[in-house]
Amino acid sequence: MNGLNTAAQEAPAAMLFNKPDYHREQPATMTGEECFARFHQKLKATENRALRNFNKLDENFKFVVMTLANRLVPGTFRADEVGQPFEYFDVERRRVIIQAMNEITRWGSILPRRFSPHECIVAK
Repeated sequence: MNGLNTAAQEAPAAMLFNKPDYHREQPATMTGEECFARFHQKLKATENRALRNFNKLDENFKFVVMTLANRLVPGTFRADEVGQPFEYFDVERRRVIIQAMNEITRWGSILPRRFSPHECIVAK
């Protein structure tokens, strides 16, 4: 009826998984070899640190990276490409993105953590 899970209709969701004898919703078992293969498959998908970090950060970060990259190599990126994933760009433009991200990383090591908003007042 309505395509709902019949077990969910019998008891509230909080009660379904709090019962120690509830065995109908067990995860699928796999052999150690299957587990090892799946682990390595997922590891390979997240191995590229540049891809992972560029894609996980928001569009403001990508805008800053691409603006800096355009200063390093003018005309490399267009405004409508902001927000695109790392895989979207060709190898040469990825190299420029990595160069820009490395420059931003260097800034992080030379700047203090945070500035207080009260520092807007300058002593005379």
